[in-house]
Amino acid sequence: MDLEPFRKAYGRVAVEHRDWPVDVEEFARFAARGAEPVGAAALVWDRAGRVLLVRETSRSGKAGAWATPGGFAERGESPEACARREAREEAAIDVRITGLTKVIVCHVANGDRVLPFTFFQFEAEHAGGTPRSGRGIADVAWFDRLPDDLHFREDYADVWRRSRPSP
Repeated sequence: MDLEPFRKAYGRVAVEHRDWPVDVEEFARFAARGAEPVGAAALVWDRAGRVLLVRETSRSGKAGAWATPGGFAERGESPEACARREAREEAAIDVRITGLTKVIVCHVANGDRVLPFTFFQFEAEHAGGTPRSGRGIADVAWFDRLPDDLHFREDYADVWRRSRPSP
């Protein structure tokens, strides 16, 4: 994926590459999204400096971890539009994208099969709506600190320290 338009729009942004071994079922889920699937999420701030997180409905009896609203982009959908749509679908809120904090290029692999998955990590401001659980979401809540069970917590820790709005 060409990242130059994002550099022009957001300035310098960290790009990380990661190997992501998955099972056959998970690989098929990524491959169904095309040869180069894209995803996005947003760390959504409110005026009090809190962050909005969602918890997926439990699977196989295990509670899901807290996460930023996000997911796969639809075909032809920009990463920004994906982050906005996911916030509406998962938490019933509108957001305004304020920055791009990181791009992660995951090399999703199962055996000899590998495909690139580009994930965009945005920051956003709460722009309207009362948070409530969307489809597949068990809980939605505002946090004044990052919970220990935040999915990909380390990816957000620096952003939290550097960018958290003052209440």
